[in-house]
Amino acid sequence: MNKICYKCHGNMIEREIEITSGWGEYELAIKGVRAFVCEECGAISLRAEEVKMMEDISRGFAERPEDERPDYLNVEETADLLRVSTQTVYNMIKSGRLKGTKFGREWRFLRKNLESLIQPDQAIAARNTSTQNYEKDSAILDAIRKKRNVHE
Repeated sequence: MNKICYKCHGNMIEREIEITSGWGEYELAIKGVRAFVCEECGAISLRAEEVKMMEDISRGFAERPEDERPDYLNVEETADLLRVSTQTVYNMIKSGRLKGTKFGREWRFLRKNLESLIQPDQAIAARNTSTQNYEKDSAILDAIRKKRNVHE
């Protein structure tokens, strides 16, 4: 059964892969997972049975105390954290700028990975640029207002 890649529209081939996932200080490796893998970009699409198996494993981990659970976010929560739209999150996934794990139709993102995208020095630079643009815009608006007053 051939599938088309959701990222690059290349051909996907079914094969066994190993999935690793972090859980606090632990790393969990699941070998022999049947998945479709894109020959061109390496994107992975899991079969429903495999997703169910991983959900069952996750439920087992969910019984641990809350402070030992990883902090995963869905697409909407990720968009809120990054202050972008959900469409931007999907675009970031497609372009490879954002790593996540897809369980069935749902994407999940590790908070610490998302926070590494947000660099404090970039935020300061963005704020300074915004302030500079505001000052320029204000000066332009003031000049327009003065011209209007002269012509009125």
